[in-house]
Amino acid sequence: MIPPGEQPRITDLSSIEPENFKFRNTAFLMGEGEYDTTYQSPRRLRRKIWNVRNGNLRKLLRRFPKNHPLCDQCAGWMHAVAGKHFFPDANHRTAIATLRRLLKDNGIEPGNWPPELSKQTVIWSHEVRKEVESVRLNTLYNRDRLYLTWLLYFKTVLKSPTK
Repeated sequence: MIPPGEQPRITDLSSIEPENFKFRNTAFLMGEGEYDTTYQSPRRLRRKIWNVRNGNLRKLLRRFPKNHPLCDQCAGWMHAVAGKHFFPDANHRTAIATLRRLLKDNGIEPGNWPPELSKQTVIWSHEVRKEVESVRLNTLYNRDRLYLTWLLYFKTVLKSPTK
């Protein structure tokens, strides 16, 4: 629960482990949405998912900006997970699914995010990602145009419970 007078923030990431990212992404591969299997078999894709280094995903969690405002945290999360592109496909969906879990686990109700706006933002994110410098482990939470794309989205969809 968020103390009265304080802005909501994600401060506890203990509910997410590296395997959670892999399970979530594997669920998308196994049928919970579209996963690009055009050039690789599902078996090979699953192996690639599970070959992602746990240490890299732990670094993502360790470097999370716990003291930043909520919208900045959410934009940073999308920048880090979708931008780094840990998995062969479904990185945006994995980022959104794990972010919604973090929000709930920190007592923040994410609410309903408009599907059309979400789809459009993912499309923009894909386009911007092609134009910005590649996200690396040492730039996971940098504030570039990809981050700004998601910041605008979260300023639109997140409603502060303190207002």
